[in-house]
Amino acid sequence: MLVVDDDALQLRALQRSMRDHGGVDVVVADNAIDAMLAIGAGKPDLVVMDVYMPNLDGLEACRRIKANPSTRDVQIVLASANMHGDLERFAREAGAMRAVAKPVDFVALIDAAAALRYVPPPERPADPAPREPGRPTVRAADLLVQLLAEAGVDVVFGLPGGAISPVHDALLDSKVRVVTTRHESGAMFAAAAYARATGKLAAVAVTSGPGVLNAMTGLATAWCDGVPVLLLVGEVPVRAQGKGVLQDGSAHGLQIVEMARHVTKLAAEVALPTALPHLVRRAITTAMSGRRGPVVLTLPLDVTTAQVAPPRTGGIISLSGLVAPEMLDEVATLLREAQRPLILAGSGARGDGAPVRLCAVAEQLACPVATTPKGKGVFPEDHPLALGVLGLGGHRSARRYLEGGVDVLVAIGTSLGDMSTDMFSPLLQASRALVHVDIDARQLGKSYAPTHAVVASAADFLGGLAERVDHIDRVDRLDRIDRGRSLRALPGGVQRHVLPSSDKPDRVAPQDVIAELQALAPVDTIYTVDSGEHFLFAAHFLEVRHHDSFLVMTGLGSMGQSIGAAVGAQLAHPGRFVAAICGDGCFAMNAFEIATAVAERLPIRVLVFNDQRLGMVERGHENVYGRRPDYPTNPLDVVAVARGLGATSLRVETAGQLTAAREVLLHARGPVVIDVRIDPDIALPKQDRVAAMSPGIAPPVAAAQPKLIN
Repeated sequence: MLVVDDDALQLRALQRSMRDHGGVDVVVADNAIDAMLAIGAGKPDLVVMDVYMPNLDGLEACRRIKANPSTRDVQIVLASANMHGDLERFAREAGAMRAVAKPVDFVALIDAAAALRYVPPPERPADPAPREPGRPTVRAADLLVQLLAEAGVDVVFGLPGGAISPVHDALLDSKVRVVTTRHESGAMFAAAAYARATGKLAAVAVTSGPGVLNAMTGLATAWCDGVPVLLLVGEVPVRAQGKGVLQDGSAHGLQIVEMARHVTKLAAEVALPTALPHLVRRAITTAMSGRRGPVVLTLPLDVTTAQVAPPRTGGIISLSGLVAPEMLDEVATLLREAQRPLILAGSGARGDGAPVRLCAVAEQLACPVATTPKGKGVFPEDHPLALGVLGLGGHRSARRYLEGGVDVLVAIGTSLGDMSTDMFSPLLQASRALVHVDIDARQLGKSYAPTHAVVASAADFLGGLAERVDHIDRVDRLDRIDRGRSLRALPGGVQRHVLPSSDKPDRVAPQDVIAELQALAPVDTIYTVDSGEHFLFAAHFLEVRHHDSFLVMTGLGSMGQSIGAAVGAQLAHPGRFVAAICGDGCFAMNAFEIATAVAERLPIRVLVFNDQRLGMVERGHENVYGRRPDYPTNPLDVVAVARGLGATSLRVETAGQLTAAREVLLHARGPVVIDVRIDPDIALPKQDRVAAMSPGIAPPVAAAQPKLIN
């Protein structure tokens, strides 16, 4: 019997209580992904699974298990402390044998399952096959690198150190590229960007103690943004743990695994050499399945140096999602009949062919599309149905359409957090239907009350929806629009604010620099953007036409991420132009990753929007408290620092200077850093997030309503 529940204490108590129940082997799992892997490896006679669990809920896991031909005959019981009639019906529709309320009577379930299906024990062969002679062994670190290569990992980021040295030594004999960054957080940001840009698993190898602690901010960033990164952590030998050894991160020391569990899908120590291949495969599958995310394995030194026999492995379980046909039919009907529909696409609609399907659905239904700030670009912003960005740095066209009323809203691949909803605007609670689609069931219903909550990937949902609307005559739909029946109030294209140019002799307006950059850079340029006022200008004034051209990590809002991200994006796409946009405060945090780009000969371009202060913090403080503190970042000579790190560097102080430096910008070898002296008095109007979240403080708007341009 396999019991699946995210309550570890309850699982341990169950195992103790079932010890005396003869003939029953109780196996436990604390999440549905591990449960599906266990079912695929050795089918249990009975699975008892909690309905409500993080990452993947029991209903969806049950559907996937029953959809797989090799596991569809497994008996599944779904349990919940809040079992009711509708939930029981959903459980049976998902394929569950029964739906029961907690606490569960496991003895009765075992007896019922045995009565329904008796499986005789396999007959023992008369002449057992002779035991296989001993297989050759390899060093565990070499086996680890081999498994990474087989999983498609072709770059490992990180910093060396004593405890992780066996892994780095094994990498010397492989074709996997090793990129040594200048800080562990830079390695995590680069790996996260590499994973986002390629859709593949990224890997980071760091040493124990301060090495892994330095990586924690990047690890939390990958967790908040749903990025598959495998963090390999060197650890002191098992036999030395708990003896006061330097940098002991085990359960007897810093408890690194326990720390990481809060910001990972899986965190575990590889305590035995024989367990290494199985835990590595489990970690890779966990990172890449469902809502993707980071995983951590700590590797004691005596484990990675041990000799192990590579195991023979087999079996596979499908983790693909299924969307109920009746749900797709209903959503398609809602969109067909809607008078003012809207699709809000997040970054979850970026991969696996989802952008192409999104365009097909929008065009067939003539439905306008807005994106979240992180999802910018998943729908081309030069498309006539594009409304631009809604939320932080958003466009007036998206906000005006929403203010005109929406009867059906379909939110796809977004958690509907504060940054993507204009601080939880009530206008997103559409009058007729709010359809929320996300691969992570935990995101549904957190901030809005969806009428249709769909646990599915954006690609699966949009693919099913496209099949149902592809027969609609687009000309007829557009005629209906012209007759004023649906989208009469839709503005023509994305509308941006008109801001003045700088009147200072040694300063330039941020939007003018962005316009010059886009006029020079190729249309498929990849932009990595940091956290600060510059993010607002980039989200607002960049016109992004390619679904993978805007690469940001806003889930945690870490400062200093964009330079490492540019390194990862350039490694992922060597033939494309990559530009990082950051502030001087962000530059001060992670500037040394420019040295990584120099060492790796990566031609990234870094534009430092330099107002010589922590501008977003100062302005936000002033909006809330009525007085402005002074948080300067100077003295900081960006040009001198960049040159000292080996990069080409120049300074832009007035409009036109970036255009004049065209040859350097486009053709200089290696990284180029541009110190852009921006005018701090030019700002985009926005709601202040701190004020909006503070009780009793009305969120002010930072500027008067500006003019609009297409």
